[in-house]
Amino acid sequence: MAYPGNNNSSQNSELFAALVTQAQFAAYENSVARQLVTVFDAPMNTGKTLQVPVWAAVTAQNITDEAAATVKTTDTSSAVITLSEHVVYHQVTDMLRDSAYNDVMAQLGDQSGRAIAEGIDSQVFAKFSSFSSDLGAAGGELTPTLILKAAATLRSRKLTGPFFAVVHPAQAYALKDAMTKVIAYNGNTAGASSFAENRGAAMNSIAENILGGFYIGSMGGVNIFESALLTVDGSDDAVAGVFAQTALGHAMRGGIDMNTLYLPAARATDVVLKAVAGAQVLQSTHGVAITADCVI
Repeated sequence: MAYPGNNNSSQNSELFAALVTQAQFAAYENSVARQLVTVFDAPMNTGKTLQVPVWAAVTAQNITDEAAATVKTTDTSSAVITLSEHVVYHQVTDMLRDSAYNDVMAQLGDQSGRAIAEGIDSQVFAKFSSFSSDLGAAGGELTPTLILKAAATLRSRKLTGPFFAVVHPAQAYALKDAMTKVIAYNGNTAGASSFAENRGAAMNSIAENILGGFYIGSMGGVNIFESALLTVDGSDDAVAGVFAQTALGHAMRGGIDMNTLYLPAARATDVVLKAVAGAQVLQSTHGVAITADCVI
């Protein structure tokens, strides 16, 4: 319903500058996925999809005696990133805005930015299941062996890294638990449990880092991150991912956009914040999915 005298964002958006600034800062700072994948800027007025060319691999020839080189075929495929809206809607009453001790707009901006960041990350992480390789099994724990095997799989495909892993916190618990068992043995694996028997001495320093700071760190050249935004299915399993930056693409059109509308009868302002973004697998062989249990 329209109200006489309503204002739109072109008339009063400057009153909410703190909200949109804080939202954009919070979104960029809290999004894990944007730091780990290939990021594209989607131009305005170019449709709802972004087509990314993916070049096929070529090999160099080792030529002797000035022989002629063989022409290589220039071959590309494409990955299509479909954009969608991540939206947060608030209705801020005059009473709330004028009565709160803290800056309501800045705090709403922070909450909105975090929500948009979570939406972006969830969109990216949902693509792990589209990687060409899948390790682990439903109901099984995430182990250091699976991380190392995923890294070896990527290197066997002539990728040099850096590599990243995103795992659910419950999966990370199992990984940390296996790692910290080696600390008690101080490198002496005699009589140790399964993982310590195999790699206790080699992984001792990583175990110390986990006990001291609760950070998994880097294992086999894979930087490991935890995120509760991985989707857990009905059997309490989730698909984690180990991947190179070239495995996934994330596109975003501009920054966070804001529109406001004042409602005199309600003595409130409608505030809508929006980010337009999408994600897609660019090269499925540049990532490895790991299915593992999420029960603590």
